[in-house]
Formats: sequence, C-alpha cells, structure tokens
Amino acid sequence: MYEETGLIVIEVEGGQKYVDTRGINPDFEVECLEPFCVYQTIKGPVDSVGMYFICKAEGNLLVVGDETKDIRWVPIDEVSRLMIEDPRQFSDVDRAGIKYYLKHRFEN
Repeated sequence: MYEETGLIVIEVEGGQKYVDTRGINPDFEVECLEPFCVYQTIKGPVDSVGMYFICKAEGNLLVVGDETKDIRWVPIDEVSRLMIEDPRQFSDVDRAGIKYYLKHRFEN
C-alpha cells in the first residue's frame, strides 16, 4: 500500500485472527489473517484472485503513486454516487470490491 499511496498500515480489521510461521523456517515465512472479502476474475484478459482488507493507515498521501492515478480521499457516499453514475470509472477488478463493500459493510 505504501508504494501506491504513501500511507503505512497501522491496523487491519480482522487482524486479531492472525497466525504466522516465524521461527519455523528462517528462509520462508507466511502470515494468515482474515480479509474483508476475496475476489476472483471469472472472465476477461487477466486471471486474478485477490483480497480486500479494511485498514487504518497513517502518513502523507502521495500526489502521484506507483501506477496510481488521481489519488484522493472521498466520502463513502460519494463513492456510492460515482458507482451509480458511471461504474466504469473504477478499475475492472475494483468495481466488484466496491460493490461488495457498499452492499455488506453497513448491514446490521
């Protein structure tokens, strides 16, 4: 995340369900924690699986990131409005994650 935004993750929601393999093999370590949601592309030019996490971050937001355009913070209601107006303004992969967040984050 740092390369794209300049921000450092300080907390991951679901991070209390965490394990790692430190101390087992000094040349190879793995960590596992619970994501907010997982995606898989099912059609298109790229085969991809990924995870979305809800995080708290700190630092100074970059003006230009690593392959990231138009970095900015917007309120969630604006994200919802932008998705309704033109969902194709978001990346092909991220549209599904945004839809999932808007549908499921505020249930209850």
